[in-house]
Amino acid sequence: MVRDIIVGERRLQRRYSLELDLEFKIVNGHKVVSTGAGKTENLSSGGVLFHTSERVVSGPDVELAVRWPAVLGNAPFLELRISGRLVRNDSNGVAIRMSKYQFEGLGDPREAFDEFSTGLMIQ
Repeated sequence: MVRDIIVGERRLQRRYSLELDLEFKIVNGHKVVSTGAGKTENLSSGGVLFHTSERVVSGPDVELAVRWPAVLGNAPFLELRISGRLVRNDSNGVAIRMSKYQFEGLGDPREAFDEFSTGLMIQ
C-alpha cells in the first residue's frame, strides 16, 4: 500500500501574522449568544484565527470588530468588520471562515489630524 504524503502549506490564501485587538459576537439567527474580546493571531483573505481568555460559546455565525493599526496621534480611526462562520474553537484558538468584510471609520480623520497637529510647530 502506497501513501501520499502532503508536505508544506496547503492553504489557498497567505496568512499575515498580526496581533490586533478585537471584539467578537457569536450569533445564532438574529440572536447574540456570546460576546467578548481578544487578539488576532493571523488573518488572511479567507479567515481569521484569534485568541480570547473568555469561553467562546459555539454558534454558527461570528462577527468581529478588529481595531486596524491606522492611527493619528494616539487615536485609532479605522476598524475592520468581519462576518463569517465558526470553523474551529479549541485550545489552539478560535478560527472563522470569512464571508464578508469592510472597513469602517471610527471618527473623522480630518478632525483627528487637526487635533494631533495642533501642537506641532513648523520651523
